[in-house]
Amino acid sequence: MSDTVICKNKRCLKEIDAGFRFCPHCGADQRRTRRTRRANGEGCIYALPNGKYKLDCVIGYDVDDLGKLIPQRVTGTFPTRKAAIEALPALKERKRAELADTSATQKKYASLTLSDAWEIFEASRAYESLSKSQKEKLGIARRRVAPLENRRMADLLLDDMQDLIDATVSTYYPARDMRTVFSHCYKIAIKRDIVPYNKASYLELPLLHEEERQPFTHDDLAAFLADWRRGNHFTGYILIMCYAGLRPGELMTQLIENIHLDEQYMIGGIKTDAGTNRTIPLPNVLIPVMQYFVKKSKRKLLEMNKDNFYQHYWETIERLGVSHLSPYSCRHTYMTELARAGVQPGIITAAGGHTDYQTTLRYTHIPVEDMVAAANKIGPESSST
Repeated sequence: MSDTVICKNKRCLKEIDAGFRFCPHCGADQRRTRRTRRANGEGCIYALPNGKYKLDCVIGYDVDDLGKLIPQRVTGTFPTRKAAIEALPALKERKRAELADTSATQKKYASLTLSDAWEIFEASRAYESLSKSQKEKLGIARRRVAPLENRRMADLLLDDMQDLIDATVSTYYPARDMRTVFSHCYKIAIKRDIVPYNKASYLELPLLHEEERQPFTHDDLAAFLADWRRGNHFTGYILIMCYAGLRPGELMTQLIENIHLDEQYMIGGIKTDAGTNRTIPLPNVLIPVMQYFVKKSKRKLLEMNKDNFYQHYWETIERLGVSHLSPYSCRHTYMTELARAGVQPGIITAAGGHTDYQTTLRYTHIPVEDMVAAANKIGPESSST
């Protein structure tokens, strides 16, 4: 009688002849050996379509703010299964060292307060790159958030910040600056693994109610021109913005090589596709001004930093006693003057670097007397009939 064995298929388990390669009942291969299961903590190794092997091993778990388990993994791709097995101990050791460093960092900065985070930010290159005016605005906002300065970043609540903003300021820009202070502090905390995300990004700000910009009056323009002719050359920059429609940023980036005085135009502009590198006509009133700056300047029309420009601008406005309007109102002045002069809408749109006349309309401010004069041109008693 021949020896018998039990079929290796656990679903079959019938006696078969020991010499059979395949079970006559279920067809299972009796010579196949089951791969030994890897022990817990040794991960999984599986073949990839490219012939290499992927190692994936969970060495522990972390818990996020919501109590959810976050697996800490080591992974890698290797040419052979054996190479993956041999590399696993070193990978696990390296990962545990990284987790230990993170834990040590978290313990070191666990008591980091809002005030501490702001001091770190003030010592950073990001803060040093800010302009003087930006630093001043953030300094004011920093003093406004002082009631929360001793609060740990890990304990700072969104409601605390929102309540402070709502109780301290009522307009958009001061609230925005306070949010910026909170945001910079959160970025410091995130880099040190103290908090997982920037709560300041969820702060709600007051609605922005921009006052409609107004153009300078004819008396203002006459005062600028007279001041220029008296030798106050900075006023020439204001004239250029008013009579060429340049934004402050465009004035600061205008290259001398792109100014063509003989043909009375220059190539410049920024911000939009229609406004970038547009043709900007130069009226006769600007030619002496442009000649002076082209001869005086080396590379750019305005060789002055932003802070100095705005300081000189407001000093000039105060000294001349003209309308207290921002530099951007010069652009409104330009398009308003073109419209009052009867220039065709398409030309105004092109000169201003707009894509459609609807945008240009927001920049034109026609006085009532001009509209009345235009209306008087129609009707049976008008001079045109």
